[in-house]
Amino acid sequence: MLQDPANLDKTFYYAELAIRVGDYEAAISALERMLLYNPDLPRVRLELGVLYFRLGSFAIARTYLTRAVAGENVPDDVRARVAVFMDEIDKRLSNHRFAGSVYGGLRYQTNANAGPERPAISLLGLPAILGGQFTKKTDWNAFVSSNLRYSYDPQLHSGEVLETELLLYGSRQAHEKQLDLLFAEITVGPRGQFLREYVDSASWRPYLVGSHVVLDKSPYFNTYGAGVSLDKQFTAATNGELEVSAVRKKYRADVGRPTARNQDSYEREVEANVRHQIADNVMLTGTAGVTSLSADVSLHSNVEFKFGIGGMVSHPAPFELTARPWTTALNGSYLYSRYHAPDPAVDPARKRADREHRVSLLTSVPITRDVSITGTLQRTVVNSTFLNFTYNNWTASLGAALSF
Repeated sequence: MLQDPANLDKTFYYAELAIRVGDYEAAISALERMLLYNPDLPRVRLELGVLYFRLGSFAIARTYLTRAVAGENVPDDVRARVAVFMDEIDKRLSNHRFAGSVYGGLRYQTNANAGPERPAISLLGLPAILGGQFTKKTDWNAFVSSNLRYSYDPQLHSGEVLETELLLYGSRQAHEKQLDLLFAEITVGPRGQFLREYVDSASWRPYLVGSHVVLDKSPYFNTYGAGVSLDKQFTAATNGELEVSAVRKKYRADVGRPTARNQDSYEREVEANVRHQIADNVMLTGTAGVTSLSADVSLHSNVEFKFGIGGMVSHPAPFELTARPWTTALNGSYLYSRYHAPDPAVDPARKRADREHRVSLLTSVPITRDVSITGTLQRTVVNSTFLNFTYNNWTASLGAALSF
């Protein structure tokens, strides 16, 4: 490229390679050199705007994007991409930013209460028969969930922002009313490229967290604690996230749950996620984590290990049903949990251990840029030391999502 600087094809190819390995500065230098030889290249100005956007230089990105659509013979796809980035730049240059999503629909489960497959169980270390009202039950529910995020950006040169995130979830059962659930969680903390001299291309977020759960119209438990997440871009195609948290869980006893306070505990969790884009329309994911639950009553204490893999593909709609591409994801996970002490009510001499296998298939159909229809099918199989906790469950759901 340096030996033949007027060859724009070589320069553009060099920029493409630099972007692939995450060297945005080299790509910017090459693309800006192209404009010296030919200023009338809207796609090059678009790519420069995108690169400066990725680097967080939003004012410079706006300049290049504005000039990319200034001419008369600008391709429609360039105008469309510029409009998307300009909208996002307007949001990011504001001190106050709001974003979120709402998802609601219907769900069917073959074992909504996670009940045993058969009435034969263990009780006080001996065989026993469980009442039919406590075995597996099929049921429907209506659900709605939302994820709301507010960011305050003081426009510091270092780029730190203060993020507040609110998660809300509610479900109402058709028959098993004791499973009606309300959940709320809020996290607050700054996000920025802290410790960049030790970890580059990384975003840190220390946060405080609190949650509240209502089960069957009665407060069930609440949590409070803290955590930190690290999001690192390894290459242009690969990024990972590491999250560490510790919370205190406090249960509330009532007439229906007189021993709930025995589950008061400290929960510590470490989880790592990796995402790799192997093609423009294909992404692979992996996750691993461990959760330690130290309860005030040791029979409720346990440690859980989690592993998962998955893939997501964006593909044309079958039979050309819609103009927008669909997204299909297949995920599998394995969880192993081991309890620290026996439960005398089940078996005073043996500790409980569970192995859970879960496979899910999801398809999302975009209706507009912000609205989509999502269907999910999931199979869960749990094998436990005791038949009391061994079960399987099929779940099917259909819902609509709105992003804003």
